Amino acid sequence: MTSFAKTTLKKSISKYVDNFIGSNIQFSKDKKKFKCEIDIHVDSSIFIKAAAISDDAYDCFNIANEKIKKRIRRYHKKLTDHRLKKKSVKYLEANEYIIQDPENLRKNLDVDNPVIIAESEEIIKNLSVSEALMFMNLNDQNAIFFKNVKTNRLNILFKRSDGNIGWLDPKK
Repeated sequence: MTSFAKTTLKKSISKYVDNFIGSNIQFSKDKKKFKCEIDIHVDSSIFIKAAAISDDAYDCFNIANEKIKKRIRRYHKKLTDHRLKKKSVKYLEANEYIIQDPENLRKNLDVDNPVIIAESEEIIKNLSVSEALMFMNLNDQNAIFFKNVKTNRLNILFKRSDGNIGWLDPKK
């Protein structure tokens, strides 16, 4: 499975990307279902992610690989144009916290001191709205926090429950 996954993924990516920094393919099994997660680090700030669940490990990988190919194909022009601009990308650093569900907190211990489950540092990129949408889709995220290059304000793009994309652009 390892050699199959490596060669297939490399073949899928090489059509659109000359070289990439690294990739990670992770399989897990829950009872009868296999889950495959693929993470690709294409450029210094470009990550592409996909996941799939199936009864067969090969099918699971193939579905996730097709998602990767579709995302790269969809954003190939923007990815290559983005790299050719060679603009100096400015970043802001921020901490990300994942906090326990408030409903569980009320049932359990101290409401005034929520339990922090995970903490990581994130980089806030200067992006246009279309670039932010592209990165959100490439990373299979539900939301992205970015600094808008036109307004120079912090913005949020997010997937709404109705399937549309929401955009928060706070005024001063």
